[in-house]
Amino acid sequence: MLKYITVDIKDLDDDTLRRSFSCMSDERKDRVRRIKKADQKKCTLAGEWLVRKMLSDATGDTPESFVIFADDKGKLHSNNSSGLFFNISHSKNIVTAVISDKTVGIDIEKIRPVSLKLAKRVCTPNELNYVFGTDDADFDAEYPPKVTERFFEIWTIKEAYFKCIGTGITDFFAVDALNGNFSKLKIIENGCIIHIVTL
Repeated sequence: MLKYITVDIKDLDDDTLRRSFSCMSDERKDRVRRIKKADQKKCTLAGEWLVRKMLSDATGDTPESFVIFADDKGKLHSNNSSGLFFNISHSKNIVTAVISDKTVGIDIEKIRPVSLKLAKRVCTPNELNYVFGTDDADFDAEYPPKVTERFFEIWTIKEAYFKCIGTGITDFFAVDALNGNFSKLKIIENGCIIHIVTL
């Protein structure tokens, strides 16, 4: 079982965000209070609410009944999610969340121009060849949309993988986005690319 949902924070009313905040543990509330940017705060509240709604739909329990907490690496868990795993990601004002009966990670990124310098910090030579169609890309070139889409495909696979295993990004070169030993699902919507990784 795997379900995901994506929402623009502009489409969520203040009552929903307040309800999400009221459900949070004191630790999670303190984290939200420390967030300076209003949109980032809304994204955090929206992500947790999406997870609560999906867990509620899957288990029949109320959204408020789930106790969500972060482990020492920042990965979110719930002590009463009936063997379901979940993950949250956001990019700009778009938030996405996933639940699964397998260990799961999700990442979303707005598709936007990318520099070769960044690509070389993220991609292995094989992945660079996939992204640019050559292993000798030009730093000064203007790349077509397909190139940026492929770059964010690699990026989101790697981010989702590290979130799935719960370590956070350790080394971009430690995972092979094209041939890794994991399942991946790609979704493109709202000008974003989303990858879901399950083990």
